[in-house]
Amino acid sequence: MKILDEVYNAIVLSEEEISTRLWEIGWIRIIDAIKETFVEEAKKNVVSPSKVIIDIDEYKNDYRTMPSYMFKYPEFIGTKIVSACPGNVGTEYPFAMGTYILNDARVQKPLLICGARTTTAYRTAAATAVAVQELSRMDSEVLGIIGCGVQADFHIPAICAIRPIKKILVNDINEECAERVCTLECEGAQIEKGSKEWVLQESDIVVTLTPTTEPHIFARDVPNREMLICGVGGDSEHKVELEPAILKKVDHYCDSYKQATHTGIVQRAMKQRLLGLWDLKSLGDYMIGNKEAGSDPVKLFLSTGVALEDLAMAILLYKEIRRK
Repeated sequence: MKILDEVYNAIVLSEEEISTRLWEIGWIRIIDAIKETFVEEAKKNVVSPSKVIIDIDEYKNDYRTMPSYMFKYPEFIGTKIVSACPGNVGTEYPFAMGTYILNDARVQKPLLICGARTTTAYRTAAATAVAVQELSRMDSEVLGIIGCGVQADFHIPAICAIRPIKKILVNDINEECAERVCTLECEGAQIEKGSKEWVLQESDIVVTLTPTTEPHIFARDVPNREMLICGVGGDSEHKVELEPAILKKVDHYCDSYKQATHTGIVQRAMKQRLLGLWDLKSLGDYMIGNKEAGSDPVKLFLSTGVALEDLAMAILLYKEIRRK
């Protein structure tokens, strides 16, 4: 940890220091902090514009800014600057590049400056865990993971922290990625790899973590039984994991009305007249009783990644540092 005298004594954390501190904080506290953002947004106690995304086609990456403010914590305001960089794969730089700046809202001096890669991974998995808490059976024992990139490493322990997971089924088009996840340790849960169809048929909870531009999970693949699917990879208009027709046969929830309308699956569903704006409901509205659960046995959570979640992570880190 460093203190920048030149920038109003702002605290600077490396990714390694962030990992250590979040491990000390633990998944339960992290999930609780993210859960709070769903509730506060549903109560309209926040200012959280949709993320601004600039696609830089020349370099095949993008540049995203995500500011947010929660009335519950009036002394803090912050912004995440993050980029998805497919061209970085195989280089010294990671796929996701990001920085978070937490400011003192009263005078706008920076309090905390840190990398956003690790905090984004944690908050994304924690948001999925909130959906699991709210929408899945408490006795869910089989977790399915489709897409075995870095996010799988965070989603598995997050969900295992809140559900009695005994078996984890994984699938990836890259066999090496799937085999790598099979070597992870998760409190004694057995991890096996297999086909995508097998994962969907056998799991109580399925998390899709695939940043694909065309659907690869179709309505015919979804079993007609009680289960939860969390679509995490389709977080922009160019990304579509799930066939839009799936929305007609599931009880679906989004994390943000504004951002969900900019995702590939929702945009395509609207163009095909499978969905109207009035058909969307947020997980936060469901949590505070503004929306009721549907009758479909399959629940679907569409995760886009909300700036409030990043703000909650920054506040949690900053308070923990100051406490110690």
